Amino acid sequence: MHRYPDDVKRTLATTAPFGFDADPVRFMKAYAQAGATTAQFYRNPEKPDCVTVVDALAASEAAGTPYDAIHGLFGDHLDPSSPDGAMRWHCLETYEAEGKIALDLGGPMVVVHPASMLPGEKHTTDAIVAQRTPHLVDLMRRLADVGERLGVTYLIENLPAFFHLGSDAAALSRLVLDVGSSRLAMCFDTGHAHMTGDVCESLRAAAPAIRYIHINDNDGTDDDHKMPGDGTIDWDAFARTVRELDLHVPMMLEVFMSEADVEMRISQGLAADLARILALDGE
Repeated sequence: MHRYPDDVKRTLATTAPFGFDADPVRFMKAYAQAGATTAQFYRNPEKPDCVTVVDALAASEAAGTPYDAIHGLFGDHLDPSSPDGAMRWHCLETYEAEGKIALDLGGPMVVVHPASMLPGEKHTTDAIVAQRTPHLVDLMRRLADVGERLGVTYLIENLPAFFHLGSDAAALSRLVLDVGSSRLAMCFDTGHAHMTGDVCESLRAAAPAIRYIHINDNDGTDDDHKMPGDGTIDWDAFARTVRELDLHVPMMLEVFMSEADVEMRISQGLAADLARILALDGE
């Protein structure tokens, strides 16, 4: 069984959204009432300059919720598994800059999408994955070197099958582990795993590489980031699996429910429900 650092606990986190309709401070405060003790900095990838580090830190302080990580930028302009070396170099430069932002915010982890989305309604194929895997490995090795130099951990996230690569969480975890760096790990997304197979089986297979988990629910088809229990994931099975694996990592609610709706759900026992179905430490 993989040993996690003694100071890493299974705790609840929230996203901290900037550049969207939400008020970041009210949003973090609402989710704190649900039990979140930290936040992942997340700015609209279409508006990367929508907030400064100074303003993001001020919002964190006002909400009383420190950052534990940031979600790195993503989109068609960032494709770490691209066969184009110039594109991979662009990704490397971008994620080095993201690492420096993470350090400035005090949460030295950066979530990275390993590939861009396929055009239209297409899904990836074995041929696409085979073609792109060596290029992703090259990028991850270079990213690990950046992480070693900066003191930042890069977290490669499993994705739905409409991305070029990354929908097989088990295979992705093996690639991450084969790099052999403590500065390269995995962010496991429950919603994405639910869209590509069995969440608990994927969690078991990827567990040795996992250092962070994105928590969200869906119906197995649409990546709509619902609150746990509002989709079709078997959360009781998830909790049993987390305990079985003795998995101690932050569990970040990547749920974009409005502040008002979260505040209403708090009165209905949301905090206790989340502590139970996510097997949070102390429960």
